[in-house]
Amino acid sequence: MQDSLEKVHTSIVLKKTKRFADENGRFPVKLQISYRRKQKFYTVTGERCTPDEFDAIVSLKSKGDNKIRREKYNAIRLRADNVINEINSFSFEEFGIEYLGLKGRSATIKEYFEQKANELDDEAKIQTATLYRATIKSFQKFDDKISFQKINPKYLKKYENWMTDEGGTYTTVGMYMRNLRHIVNRALDDKIIKSYPFGTAKDKYQIPKSTNTKKALTITDIEKLYQYKADDRNEFVAQQYWFFSYLCNGMNMADIANLKYKNIKGNSLTFIRKKTKNTTSEKTEINVFLRPETFQILDSIGNMNKEPESYIFPIYKDGLTAIEENNKLKQHIKTTNKYFNRLAAKAGVEGNITTYWARHSYSTILKRSGAPIEFISEQLGHQSTKVTQNYLDSFEDETREKFSASLLSFNKN
Repeated sequence: MQDSLEKVHTSIVLKKTKRFADENGRFPVKLQISYRRKQKFYTVTGERCTPDEFDAIVSLKSKGDNKIRREKYNAIRLRADNVINEINSFSFEEFGIEYLGLKGRSATIKEYFEQKANELDDEAKIQTATLYRATIKSFQKFDDKISFQKINPKYLKKYENWMTDEGGTYTTVGMYMRNLRHIVNRALDDKIIKSYPFGTAKDKYQIPKSTNTKKALTITDIEKLYQYKADDRNEFVAQQYWFFSYLCNGMNMADIANLKYKNIKGNSLTFIRKKTKNTTSEKTEINVFLRPETFQILDSIGNMNKEPESYIFPIYKDGLTAIEENNKLKQHIKTTNKYFNRLAAKAGVEGNITTYWARHSYSTILKRSGAPIEFISEQLGHQSTKVTQNYLDSFEDETREKFSASLLSFNKN
């Protein structure tokens, strides 16, 4: 039983955060656990409602279906209270294990994946949640009776071979395996499994590293794309977005979409990458020097309202849910890639040139200009230069020839 001075409070609440709302204005219903001024929320499966609907459900005067749902909420809260009373020394981790039924051999790998995906949904990380659900779906397609007890190095290698035989890439295999490794680590902490299958030793499974084709352009190609006069508005806008990314430290489209005018101060733009905002303890602010050409892009396609809280670009608007933002971003990237690739072909630049190339081109052009890798790493917002190295393309043939000539740069007569 918990000490009265450290009382754990339970309640059923409506998570009324805009990014969690669906297209009908309904928010998720959550079990809220409060302890020592901290709160954690747990999904009430299948329960969403508007604020008015929620008030009607939890009212003591509720009738019919509303009364049934209120009793369901009360039962969930009572179960949570019972779990808390059985814990000798409360912690959110211990509560989660007991409440979610993730202790013991009966816990399934699918439940672990779904719980992780729900957590990501709650954090508005929609794309990552989708990737976790795709991971377990793929494993279940490989083996519809998959379990923690089956997972060993030999089993994982069989899955890898099956994936590649089915046409999957090593990039996809790597992403799915890293997701599975995260789930296995959780199960290991919960003492559901004892043997760890991943590692670099001969008797362990090593997650394959993709050999991505470098997606960097030469400065000659950059010039062709910059100088080309777009044939229509769609091509022009795509061209502007691509070069904004290129000139602004290879900023990805998710970060561009989130930019607001408050991020600009004089000739500097500062932002924190959305990708690392909730994954690192130290939030690294990236500083971008804004060239005159960048300001021209802002004037060309930026929003007219330049209030500090206004979005710089017309990709998002206030009040969108996380799902709506995700859908708008995907559509924006798709449209930009379509028209910029069309422009690139007209400009005589070969390849399927997408927004992704802007980031690789930015880092590679800096490297070829003699910039230290430490500087490039800082500009990209990477935690280590090892990550940066994956972005850097190999040197051009002219550069190899130049340095090769230096090997015999003396009078040979």
